[in-house]
Amino acid sequence: MRDHLEARLKETFQDKIQFNGKFETSDRLPNTCNVSFIGSGLEGRKILATVKTFQASVGAACHSDAVSRPSHILTAIGVPYDIAMNALRLSVGRNTTKQDIDLVVEDLKDAVECLKHR
Repeated sequence: MRDHLEARLKETFQDKIQFNGKFETSDRLPNTCNVSFIGSGLEGRKILATVKTFQASVGAACHSDAVSRPSHILTAIGVPYDIAMNALRLSVGRNTTKQDIDLVVEDLKDAVECLKHR
């Protein structure tokens, strides 16, 4: 399901999304992806405040959301500061369906469009 989520995000956002920490040489959790939307005003916190159908986290797993700065983990692996500020950590579960993912991707698309026009 994570791979389906990533495929749908790439299909929908094309070059306006970056997958953080997705290295061929790295083991990854099978249910989690970390993405950043490219553009000003698309900080992870703003996107999460705008979406209507799901919950997610900003930054990386060991990032505190108590401060408004990017995850030091993301910047340590080479993600630029402004891209790391826009990061979202998305997870799927055992019961997540392709329909659930389609709904989330559509919600993200609406949120990004809304924030671009502010």
